[in-house]
Amino acid sequence: MVAKRNRSRDRVRTTIIAVLTFAMLAGFVVRLADIQLVRAEALNAEADGRRGVSQTIFGTRGPIVDSTGTVLAESVDRWDLTVSPRYTRDLQPDLDGVEAVVTVGDALTEIGRITGDDPLDLQARIYAELERNPDSDYLMLSSGLDVEQFEAVQALDLPYVYLRLNPQRLYPAGSVAGNLVGFMGQSEPLAGIERSQDECLASEPGSRVFDRSADGTPIPGSMLTEPAVDGGTVELTIDSDVQYQVQQLTAQYTTQLRARSGTSIVMRTDGSIVAVAESPTVDPNDPSSSEQQDRGSRAFTAAYEPGSIFKTFSFAAMLDLGLITPRDELSVPWTYTAPGVRVRDASSHPVEQWTAAGILVNSSNSGMVRLAEQMDRGDYFEYLDRFGFGEQTAVGFAGEQSVPLRDASALDPQTSLNVLFGQGIATTPIQIASAYQALANGGVHLPARLIEGCTDAAGEVTRPEQGQGERVVTDATARQTLEVLENVVTDYGYDTFPIDGYRIAAKTGTAQMAYENGGGYDPDRMMISVAGVFPVDDPQYVVVTMYDSPQTLRTSAGAIPAFHDMVNLLIRHYDIPPSTTQPPEVPLEWTAD
Repeated sequence: MVAKRNRSRDRVRTTIIAVLTFAMLAGFVVRLADIQLVRAEALNAEADGRRGVSQTIFGTRGPIVDSTGTVLAESVDRWDLTVSPRYTRDLQPDLDGVEAVVTVGDALTEIGRITGDDPLDLQARIYAELERNPDSDYLMLSSGLDVEQFEAVQALDLPYVYLRLNPQRLYPAGSVAGNLVGFMGQSEPLAGIERSQDECLASEPGSRVFDRSADGTPIPGSMLTEPAVDGGTVELTIDSDVQYQVQQLTAQYTTQLRARSGTSIVMRTDGSIVAVAESPTVDPNDPSSSEQQDRGSRAFTAAYEPGSIFKTFSFAAMLDLGLITPRDELSVPWTYTAPGVRVRDASSHPVEQWTAAGILVNSSNSGMVRLAEQMDRGDYFEYLDRFGFGEQTAVGFAGEQSVPLRDASALDPQTSLNVLFGQGIATTPIQIASAYQALANGGVHLPARLIEGCTDAAGEVTRPEQGQGERVVTDATARQTLEVLENVVTDYGYDTFPIDGYRIAAKTGTAQMAYENGGGYDPDRMMISVAGVFPVDDPQYVVVTMYDSPQTLRTSAGAIPAFHDMVNLLIRHYDIPPSTTQPPEVPLEWTAD
């Protein structure tokens, strides 16, 4: 009987175990079906949110340096402080065996102390982000942290706080060459070399991917990193020391003349640019402190009618075509008239007995028109094209104007005469400097250069294509034209023009400026300028300086002291030896037998 009862209990026990086992298996199956089928998408999304976090690694934008290696723009290490709002929580770290709660408020107070931000503002931003998206995984709390701030935040060891390198742009030289270097916006280059050479300077971002646990803590050993590629170094042809001093002189004379602006250019005979100065100019560290029109380089972007400094190219073209010689004799009244046209000199004078050289040196409009009576305008415009007018320079500066040449055959009779002395035709200052370079270089025009090269992060150097030089005029024409222009410096009547011991060729200009909205010339606006080459017996530099709307002295005489000081600066800075030859005698006047 007892054995029977034992067997009955065993069967019950076995049945119960079997039922429980079946129930457990059924529970596992149901749970597995729920995970794999019913809630698979939601669970996968949750898992993705907990694992595989990706962060951008910013590379370092490359520096911009001058011809001597002086840094004009560079990137410094700065960090962005971001948080994962969904994982912000109070923490209970074990501090020397004593439990202590670090609330989110406490953490934000510490962060605010380090970054200078208001902790309450930081907390409000987190709350606002969570209200917008309860699952938000990213919020920028502070940017631009330096090394000391980075280390202080890192020492807080907050699992929901992330620090990522985000280098920021700095311009150590301030406004020196600021008009050329340009500046950055929030995420892209906005002006100057920063913009035109972005392909060289820009870095390629990398990435950092890691897994994290359900509470948002990164899982050790899960980090995968693809490094960023730093940007390259852009080397300019400018000399920052000369750039600084030419800027100072340009600003000085802009102030003295009470001009709207001043622009000066120094270029070597090989076409490389030594300095481009503007006044007013821009400090790339704070571009918003400058007016919009002063944040670029007028030398490249502002076209104007050049006036009498343009006569040099008309004279050279006629000389090269064999239509004139410097000694040709003309009787020159102050007014030239013909059917439908009229040209006057700047001031009235009796009929002068000037040679062709004298007409250029005395800057006679009517005389220039007389000299050009036999010159076909199509031929003339071909010379202007070879001098580099009508197209952008090879520099490719951001926003550079090209100012296409007009169709010579379509010019009206008056404009056909006016272009000979720089009216009815527009140029940029850099085009003027580049055209004088051709005369300094024995008649061969070489492309203007501002970029020496780009050195990438691997050390490979890429230099811009130089292009072939183009002969504009013969060597004899270039030399004779400069010899005539020497007389402007020695015979113009200004003690501040010549420099003892140096042969200098230059041309002055006083150009009328058109109204900004069109409709003729503004009587209150003049562009005064001087452009020249030195030393004439061994040409090395071109100097152009010009001032918009001067008030204290409204003729080209106002620009002569600036030109003198800039030439003197270059002589001293580069220790240029004096000329070893004397200029030839070029008669400017003649007398009837």
